[in-house]
Amino acid sequence: MRSSDVRTLMVYAVTPLHVGSGRSGGVVDLPVQRDPFGYPVVYASSFKGALKSFCGEAYDLPLKDGRLDCEKAKVCCCLFGPEKGDETGSGVVTVTDLIPLFVPVPSMDKGYVYVTSKYLLSRALDFFELGGDAELKNELTELLNCVQKNSKGTVEVDVAGVNRPICEVEVKLFNGLGVLADKLKEGVVVLDDEEGSEILERAYVRVTRNSIDLTTKTVKEKALWTEEYLPQGTILMGALIPSVPKDNKYCAEGSSNNVCDGACFEKKLGEFLSKVSGGKGDGVKTFFINLGGKETVGKGIIKVVVNGGVKR
Repeated sequence: MRSSDVRTLMVYAVTPLHVGSGRSGGVVDLPVQRDPFGYPVVYASSFKGALKSFCGEAYDLPLKDGRLDCEKAKVCCCLFGPEKGDETGSGVVTVTDLIPLFVPVPSMDKGYVYVTSKYLLSRALDFFELGGDAELKNELTELLNCVQKNSKGTVEVDVAGVNRPICEVEVKLFNGLGVLADKLKEGVVVLDDEEGSEILERAYVRVTRNSIDLTTKTVKEKALWTEEYLPQGTILMGALIPSVPKDNKYCAEGSSNNVCDGACFEKKLGEFLSKVSGGKGDGVKTFFINLGGKETVGKGIIKVVVNGGVKR
């Protein structure tokens, strides 16, 4: 794998985002996925599934028994792997977890402010050991070291009324994500690890829902539950990494050789990204997908920005 082959992803939550971990025994019945340290995360399996489903939709491919027909969806099954029970190889793209990079949190004097932590920045920087956007890597490194610089004074975040340093960020690296993201122009609060997950808890949206008995127009018994969401405007980061060479007949295009190599990966990924981003030229690719369900109630719409041109 060459570092230049890695595609850095910036993901922007257009609406509140719920990628659930199943039921819990706590106050929130349906919490978002979390890592072992209590920080929110979108596991790679959830994101990859959404990408694969979206690939099928982009090519107007019908489902077969609830799954893609790989004979018709060859690009999708080449990139993201065949369906269960189809033992013809695995996908040529490794999809990483999505890590929250900046989360909007209530502020006493700014309405809201974008917050991150040393832990989240460090996790994101680990991606850049694999490759990706060098300019973005440098910017996140600067943020990680910014607490001591205190370059823009302090801001009062709505946790015990304590002022915390706010750090400058190179906004042009995040241009085009969304209107809420313009708040980055006012800086980012970088939290220490011992308080990061606790403060971010205050940003999550928790909605109590119920189910109605249509015959009586009353709430069904034991049909009250609470769902948890990351707030709209949350900015996450991940990566697409080539996993080649791979033996996958859906990459072969009729050739007797089923092996997909680096050139094959570039071609297939380029075809997919060109398709979903409206056929635009090389460079940054942008598309919208639904992640985590709840689309019928206006949740889970994300904007995906893929950095790094794909040669075709």
